Parts: sequence; structure tokens; C-alpha cells
Amino acid sequence: MKKLFFLTAILTTILLGSCGKASVEPGNSNSTEFKFVSLVAQDTVLPINGITTVAASATGSGLTYKWTASYGSFIGSGSSVKWTVCHADKFMITCEVKDDKGNTASKEIAINVQ
Repeated sequence: MKKLFFLTAILTTILLGSCGKASVEPGNSNSTEFKFVSLVAQDTVLPINGITTVAASATGSGLTYKWTASYGSFIGSGSSVKWTVCHADKFMITCEVKDDKGNTASKEIAINVQ
């Protein structure tokens, strides 16, 4: 009878211990919150065929960057690229940032070429 009581006590302890819910405190997750912080250009006024560096600043996990412009050419990829164009006008450069959870945001900046 003592063995049965002892065995029951051990099994009860194991079952109760394994049924506990793991607690996660708010704000202490391992992932970083997605946020597109800024889009800046080294120069926003360029001569024809000039080159400027455009940089996106964002937080989050697994970030990808998609660059588009109303006209002109990009050199490079990632969070910072170089951009150039062969004629004068006002151009819009857009950067779309996406994280590995599917969150997406975009910003644009104007570049004047004279």
C-alpha cells in the first residue's frame, strides 16, 4: 500500500509540473517590432548624371527592400542604394520594406535633377 501511495504521489507531481503554462512577459519577445523609420538621400538636388545615395532605415526581422523610381537607375540593393539619371526633372524614389511576417510599409523621396 505504501508503494502504491508513493507511486501515485510521484505521478501526480510529474503531471502537475508538466501542465504548467509558460508565461511570456509583454515586451520581452525575441522578435523586433516592424517599423519603417526613415528614407533619406545624401543629396536631393543633383546635376545631370550625378549620383546620390538613398538609405532606408527600418526595424524588424528578415527585412527585404524593393526600390522603384519614376525614372533613373539604381546601383546596388538592400537598405542603401545609389541612384542616377541622365536628364533634368523632378523624380520620385520609393522604397518598400517588408519583414518576414508579411508587414509592409513604403516611403518616397523627391530628387531634383538640374
